[in-house]
Amino acid sequence: MTLHSIMDRLVKWIDDNVCREITFKLPNDATNDAEYSVKYVRPKAFPLYVPGKEKLPPSVAAPIPSVCVQFMEGNDDLSKHQRRLKIRLCLACWNPGEHSGEIFHPRKNTTALGGYSYYLADQEGGQTYTRNMEGWRDIINFTDLTLRTIENAEYIEGMRIVKESGIKYGIFTEDGKVWDYYPYWHDWISLELDAGVGTRTPDIYKDLL
Repeated sequence: MTLHSIMDRLVKWIDDNVCREITFKLPNDATNDAEYSVKYVRPKAFPLYVPGKEKLPPSVAAPIPSVCVQFMEGNDDLSKHQRRLKIRLCLACWNPGEHSGEIFHPRKNTTALGGYSYYLADQEGGQTYTRNMEGWRDIINFTDLTLRTIENAEYIEGMRIVKESGIKYGIFTEDGKVWDYYPYWHDWISLELDAGVGTRTPDIYKDLL
């Protein structure tokens, strides 16, 4: 299996098994306060790098939320026809705080099931936006989903997850300090995969076969 094929398969697997199972707010840096109309989108998986807005495919709304699938290191054991790869997943999402249109508030209602009905803040003329640092919960949920999906699988597109090596994960840091790119939130997961190298025929012998 070639490296090119491996990357294509990994990206597709992440798209199909992780990104389809969760949604996050669509970033709007120009309008992220009370005027922001909450819109949710599914993350997109990208190989190696996250493209800028001007290089996105037409079907992708924004570079974030996303999972960047990075090939970090490989080792081919030619005697065993074994290829082992180190893969890092870079997760990202956006959340500047609590917006109207996403949080339902309880109100006593004796005619409703359970004695309460629920309303959105903007429907009652109440506070419509609270800036906070709670967006970290989104990236941790994203990490939990991805970890659970990987840990419940034995193979990814025919490649064995090397569970004996463990799966590592964490928050991005720089000089020992956690990244602060508020309102963007980032996390990473690393794992190893076994992919058979297969039998290769040297070019000098191809004409003789």
